[in-house]
Amino acid sequence: MLHAFIRNETLKVRRSVVFWVVAAVFAALPLLIGLLKQPGLDWGTDYSNVLDSIASLLVVGFSFTSAWVFGREYTDRTIKDLLVKPIPESYSVLSKFIVTAMWNILIALFTFAMITAAGAVNGAHGGSADTFLRVFGTYMTAALFIMAVSSTSALIANLTKGYLAPIGVIFVIIIVSNAVVQFGFGPYFPWTIPVLLAKGADIGFVSVMILALTAIAGFAGTVAWWRYAEHK
Repeated sequence: MLHAFIRNETLKVRRSVVFWVVAAVFAALPLLIGLLKQPGLDWGTDYSNVLDSIASLLVVGFSFTSAWVFGREYTDRTIKDLLVKPIPESYSVLSKFIVTAMWNILIALFTFAMITAAGAVNGAHGGSADTFLRVFGTYMTAALFIMAVSSTSALIANLTKGYLAPIGVIFVIIIVSNAVVQFGFGPYFPWTIPVLLAKGADIGFVSVMILALTAIAGFAGTVAWWRYAEHK
């Protein structure tokens, strides 16, 4: 039954205009950011210069997808149809999180491809398989961390019954993140930890625990809301 829910959620995303708008944004912006960097750099430096901006873009993008997948049920007024069906609410929640994760992974891979294409156009040189794998591994780890903390956007979308509030919250978080990093608290703020990792900073155990607790809070809070609060 969960498989059917996942298929249904996948169709909702794929057939929406939002899916193609997000694809266009994550095609254009990484290319633009990459092409505006200094040309002719070695691949390691080229990736390093671009990933800082891209990681912040992923924070916004993943928060948006999480908020939209859950929030659209309220704006489209289909939430009641889901809740009155004689099936566990957990199926709906899990399918939404799974499809959101699949969507975000696709965005992350597509974005990295655009960054690499921009580097090639910009004349980056001196690359090697080791450099590519190292950068790609760090990038995907940072992307997975961003996906994890974006579960909070799903929770906010449910609490506020829409996707506009979580989008506003994430832009505030981006602004606050700059101050947090300036004051040296970046390794302790969930949304700056993945960005620091993408820039090549070492992430300690405390930072990983903060990320894990934030992700669990967003996921568990969303499941609890659907199960206990939303039907009232």
